[in-house]
Amino acid sequence: MKSFFQTILLIVVIFVLALMAEQIRPLKQLTVFLARHPQPYKAVAISVSIIGWILMAGAIAYGLWARGKPMTEEEALRFMETNAGSPTINRRFKGQAKGREFRAEVTFKDVKEAWQSGDWRRDSSWWPIFVGLLALTLIAFGMFGFFFVIGAPLVKLICAGALAYAVMMTVWAFWHA
Repeated sequence: MKSFFQTILLIVVIFVLALMAEQIRPLKQLTVFLARHPQPYKAVAISVSIIGWILMAGAIAYGLWARGKPMTEEEALRFMETNAGSPTINRRFKGQAKGREFRAEVTFKDVKEAWQSGDWRRDSSWWPIFVGLLALTLIAFGMFGFFFVIGAPLVKLICAGALAYAVMMTVWAFWHA
């Protein structure tokens, strides 16, 4: 019952925010301007997102190629039988299974120290991590930016707020790491 009331409260808050967003004159003017002139803003947002996805794929491929290790057949079978890593669905896989994996776990403090000391330039094990962080940043700004450009005033507020919150929390986490 509590989650039902929380859901209703969330819907009411979003509705009120939508009404308020429509009353913010500069936001309304920006929405009208972007609706009339979506280019080059839409193209920039899409391009940034695509570059981010390409970098992410490159970081994963480099990690698998340079830092990865072959999986045993048992590990690959177990991976395939559990829906490629998701333990909620069990399936049977017949035939020979091959796989490759790489894992990297770092903290904000580790990343901060590697950046400050310059280890990320000398040690290639940091490359997929830093390229992945850059890729995630570009993906987030590109995708939220796209919806900021094409969206209604409420969508603009949500996208800008989500990005601002993510940036502030990430900067705070690195600052205190």
